[in-house]
Amino acid sequence: MNEPKGVNLDILKKYYKEAYDAVRKHSSSAYAIMSNPLDADSKVILSFVKGFDRVVIDVHYYNLYSCKFNNMNAQQNIDFIREDPQMLSFVG
Repeated sequence: MNEPKGVNLDILKKYYKEAYDAVRKHSSSAYAIMSNPLDADSKVILSFVKGFDRVVIDVHYYNLYSCKFNNMNAQQNIDFIREDPQMLSFVG
């Protein structure tokens, strides 16, 4: 599910768990990709996926739609992501 919005977090976690189990049924080495809800903190599902193996959480900014990025070049955009405290656990 790409960028869920307005969903109950418990229902989303159940959906992701079932999807993860379906992937594992067919492959132990494939990555399962999950997307954080758009209307939630960017770390909201981190604790949920800690027990899973080979999971990627899709998190990205839509800087095209935010005026705070208007005067930034590409390198400044990258630096913003690397220096944002909310993103420190994702970038390394």
